[in-house]
Amino acid sequence: MQNINKDNKIYLSGGGNEHQSSTLDKFFFDSIPQGGSFLYIPIALRGHKLFPTANLWMNGILEMHKRTDIEFETLDNPLSKNINDLEKFDAIYIGGGNTWSLMKEFRESGFSELLVQYCNSGRPVYGGSAGAIILGAKINTHDDKNEVGWLDNDGLNLLKKYSIACHFKDEDGERFKNWATDNNLPIICLFEETGLIINNAEIECVGTKPFILYTPQGEKFVKAPGGTLSLL
Repeated sequence: MQNINKDNKIYLSGGGNEHQSSTLDKFFFDSIPQGGSFLYIPIALRGHKLFPTANLWMNGILEMHKRTDIEFETLDNPLSKNINDLEKFDAIYIGGGNTWSLMKEFRESGFSELLVQYCNSGRPVYGGSAGAIILGAKINTHDDKNEVGWLDNDGLNLLKKYSIACHFKDEDGERFKNWATDNNLPIICLFEETGLIINNAEIECVGTKPFILYTPQGEKFVKAPGGTLSLL
């Protein structure tokens, strides 16, 4: 089992649009130095009508946060990079889309191992929706259609034993309480207005809504924005 490195700096978004995630996005962009760069990975949208416009969308977010000094490269082929290539970037941003297809591409290309190395080096990694889910222990926490036939539920396990659910609504509570007991794992559920910052193995909630934690014992904990939780 992959244990979280105490130097990891991970940003997790519950999904939604750029306005719902703006608080978390600002923290992420603030972690990138003036004139820095990041690798943008929108491949979870492959086959979706939004995929061809992903670059324009990211440019719009940088303008929104007044960080047009930052450069980014968009990754289309995970096979095209090695760890030396990744280390040239100050951060990595993994966008949302279909969780199954994203994990399939990362695993089959070997990019998943590179991402773990990069994350454990202490550089910032951002995951939005599907990009957040794959960083957890298990990825079967969503309703995405599995059109690619990916059957492995294991995530990259960069959050120690925790899994992530995104686009959470109050009526989903019983479902994820049962998920935690059935899988014997804790799960953190994020509303679309919720973001997490994980730094030195401590989770901080940011945004306008709390995160919900369900334990394997059936317990529920709520952390409001500004609240923290240790992963140790």
